[in-house]
Amino acid sequence: MHRSVIHSFSRRRALLGAALAGALAAFIPARAQTGLGKIAAGARITADFDPVAAIWLGYDAGHAAFTADLAEALWPHVPIRMLVRDAEAEGHAREVLRSRALDANKLRFVHDARAPFFVRDAVVFGVDGARQPFVVDFRWTYYGWSNWCRRTFRGRQPRPESCSRADGMDTGSLDRRLGDALGLATFQSALAIEGGGVEVNGQGLLIANTELWSSRNRGMGRAAMEREMLRLPGIRKVIWLPRGLAHDTLHRGTITGAYVGWGTGGHTDEFVRFADARTVLLAWVDEAEAAAHPVARINDARMRANYDILVNSSDAAGRPLRVIKVPLPRMIERPVVLSAEADTAYSEQWSAAQFPAREGRREGDTVIQVATSSYLNHVLANDLVLLPDYVAHGTPPGRQQQVRRIYEAAFPGRTVRFIDATQANWVGGGAHCATLSEPAAQV
Repeated sequence: MHRSVIHSFSRRRALLGAALAGALAAFIPARAQTGLGKIAAGARITADFDPVAAIWLGYDAGHAAFTADLAEALWPHVPIRMLVRDAEAEGHAREVLRSRALDANKLRFVHDARAPFFVRDAVVFGVDGARQPFVVDFRWTYYGWSNWCRRTFRGRQPRPESCSRADGMDTGSLDRRLGDALGLATFQSALAIEGGGVEVNGQGLLIANTELWSSRNRGMGRAAMEREMLRLPGIRKVIWLPRGLAHDTLHRGTITGAYVGWGTGGHTDEFVRFADARTVLLAWVDEAEAAAHPVARINDARMRANYDILVNSSDAAGRPLRVIKVPLPRMIERPVVLSAEADTAYSEQWSAAQFPAREGRREGDTVIQVATSSYLNHVLANDLVLLPDYVAHGTPPGRQQQVRRIYEAAFPGRTVRFIDATQANWVGGGAHCATLSEPAAQV
């Protein structure tokens, strides 16, 4: 059991709070903020494969070793910056860097009391027609927290105190504050989403997970969401995929039977990613595992449905997409005994009270937690592709070598490196979630 790993969603709850009640129903006209200058015509949300000026990391004591691994892997390839909560967190982060002989004095640190460890979700960047970066300000809902509470605890009294908390505007404006710190203009959107759920090709195309976006934008139908998406910088077309990976549940939840997960509810960076403007990487299930494992079987059905949509889709210019299947790692799972004494700051401690009453779970029951594992949660940093390493966790070496070959072909000229991200997987995250790509001004 990883008792040293603090569950990041609980950390987020303590640090970020729940979203304002009813915020999703509000309608805020999209516009460019002018406090630090206007966004020039020709603006677009940048793709992950675009050149980056820097990679941002966060800091959390429970993920210190993972942060050290990320920094060490990224250091030779891209400048690193850190978004941390305060001077104390910066001091700890500097110690982590020093433990790997990395000079923290070469980094830029920005403090924000609401800084999350999974910095990817805090900010979305773009580049305008003058080749200047800007920030896209999406609304914040604490990962659809109010919707999750509403469904999970429907009719239950009393409900958990955390379901009634509101976090004001502090968390929702974190992206604007970082933009201010960097001297960047901001584009404000009526839509709510996190960075891990925004997948674009940088040339007008957005891939959206219907289930995910609906969970964040309660009260907005798909047509209304698409209208707002088409108002985003540079977006001219949306491809809707029904659902993401089954083991990327919304917060804590049941996948099927005794299998449970802890995740974001379908971030696209777990199952579908652009390799270039017309090439899409899609998570794919091994046939034998689909036949043998109930969670893999659900994933198989979902990814096949997504594949059928993608191979019959085109980019914003009408050109067909190329879809490449990327094998999923073997399921990583562990038994967990439900306990009323569970300390939910730890990812391996669960309570029956966290499930809907209709499921009939009781303290003392054993559930099987499945980590949110996927090779698609990769990081692109100029000449580097950083992939999660799953061989030590049961994935056959031959499968991982197949993944390496796929990525070497999809990203020619880039170094492919693997890093263990499993601790983050237990809390619904990964290497992509824990990094934030600041685009280069000249792209």
